Amino acid sequence: MIQKLLRIFLNFGAVYLIFNGLVYLFNIRLASVENVWPISAIYYARLLDAIYASFVFLAAVLIFIAQKDLKKYKDLIFYSTIWAFFHGVLLIFLSLTQNFTKDSPSLPSLYIWIPFYSQFLLFEVLLLFIYIVLVVLWFKGGKNG
Repeated sequence: MIQKLLRIFLNFGAVYLIFNGLVYLFNIRLASVENVWPISAIYYARLLDAIYASFVFLAAVLIFIAQKDLKKYKDLIFYSTIWAFFHGVLLIFLSLTQNFTKDSPSLPSLYIWIPFYSQFLLFEVLLLFIYIVLVVLWFKGGKNG
């Protein structure tokens, strides 16, 4: 049961990452800054967006591969929970210290036109922590081979 939930969760995460990567690949987050930021900042942001998208697509592919044989990729799955915890703490910090909609109201593409972006980050944290719990339960259940 836990293994099936973990596999579903991993597939959901991979699909989410693909959509997230497309947002960055097509520079959707830069739409409202194109006429505001200096051209050098735009070029640099486009470069970082492309690099980020590339790594996000790699992560999605690795997730699709790993979910097919959880036992074979148990080490990758286990270590990904360490990253998930780190990333979750980072998102908590950002959501509590930054007010994206207040600090940049004239640049809504930076927070993807989501007026509750800080809460959205906390929702992502919740998903990351659910993933961690699923992996821990899977390991404790002895289903990891």
